[in-house]
Amino acid sequence: MLTYFSARLAYMRARLGELPRQAREAGVTAVEYALMVAIIALLLVGGFYALFNAVKEKYTDVGTCVATEPAPSDCAPPAGG
Repeated sequence: MLTYFSARLAYMRARLGELPRQAREAGVTAVEYALMVAIIALLLVGGFYALFNAVKEKYTDVGTCVATEPAPSDCAPPAGG
């Protein structure tokens, strides 16, 4: 009975010895993809934040020009328009 268990243990070690290397390579690939997704998400968030601030500033400027009765000098229409 002891021989059976030692043979079975040797078999399991031999079988499972290959698995971690494959799992490790798959894990590394998954980590690389996760990092790429995280970087892309951060760039998208940063881009939308900058775009939001630019649009918000432009709407604030236009709202200020519309709200004031005598138009300030910086509210002049664009040249050629």
